[in-house]
Amino acid sequence: MNPEISKLWEIVATGPDSVHDLRAFHHQNKSQLKRKVFHFSEFSSLDEAKRVVEDTALAWNKEGFNVYITINPIRHDFSGASAKDTDINYRDLLFIDIDRKGDTKQPATEQDIQNAKDLADKVMAYLSVLGWPTPTRMMSGNGHHLYYVLDALPNNDESTSLVTKMLKTLADKFDNDHVRIDTSVANAPRITKVPGTIMRKGEESPDRPYRMAVVL
Repeated sequence: MNPEISKLWEIVATGPDSVHDLRAFHHQNKSQLKRKVFHFSEFSSLDEAKRVVEDTALAWNKEGFNVYITINPIRHDFSGASAKDTDINYRDLLFIDIDRKGDTKQPATEQDIQNAKDLADKVMAYLSVLGWPTPTRMMSGNGHHLYYVLDALPNNDESTSLVTKMLKTLADKFDNDHVRIDTSVANAPRITKVPGTIMRKGEESPDRPYRMAVVL
């Protein structure tokens, strides 16, 4: 078992009654997709439920799919195929996605990754001064992610507006010629990459390899 994938649960909160929406898109043809909703209450234990999610993600990734999971808690009574805005119970994460500017159709270079890390360091230092806690951090394969725990922010229009404004404020302050903060990730059913999986984009080369997403 890849030990990195168990770090998924350092990002995504879970419990015996959790519902998690796993999605995957083939790196060569995004019209090929897989999706599965996991109701943890249907498993004999929390450990079993986590293991099934991890095994599914790794199997899909081995088949050439990039694998993602919703970051915010889904309602316990959810019965659909894929979570939408109204299916999120509340927000418990602020997701800051830092990526390179320009053409992102190919894998990032090591310098691209370093540039994203440097910007992430600056955002963390700034928010720390404002009293924000230390976030969970991930090298996403092509950039850096920061995940800040929220205090069960209601899933409503006001919260969406608040998160959007915060991301835009951070982008205005920290974006530079090389990397930027993605301001389009404020929706409540936002998905994020699953750590421990290889993120494939375009064609890899010696200076632009496919990388595993890892929690730092």
